[in-house]
Amino acid sequence: MKKSSLLKDLESEAISIIRDGFSKSLNPVLMYSIGKDSSVLLHLARKAFYPSPIPFPLLHIDTKWKFKEMYAFKEKIQKKLNIKIITYTNLEGLKKKIDPASNSSVHTDVMKTEALKQAIDHQPL
Repeated sequence: MKKSSLLKDLESEAISIIRDGFSKSLNPVLMYSIGKDSSVLLHLARKAFYPSPIPFPLLHIDTKWKFKEMYAFKEKIQKKLNIKIITYTNLEGLKKKIDPASNSSVHTDVMKTEALKQAIDHQPL
């Protein structure tokens, strides 16, 4: 099997999974961290529903530790693609000034894992 054929097969399978997941979900969102993996998922989601827009929002759990260029990129993508991006931050963690430099495992738990749970529980995604 040629490499390009394998990549096409993987892309087709990923698109099928996205469509299937969407069809079986009550309130779907796509996690979006502004990074490389998220950019690939966003591209696949666009292809999955083309020429229609992506029929669900993206969810960005914001720890406030991204480069300013990443935030600018997120805004640019949102406008360019006309997609909804829900941004959620654990405000209690911000008040406690929990940062990745002092304790990365606590930061991950509070600012990412707990923030995601809060977003799911309290936000009208």
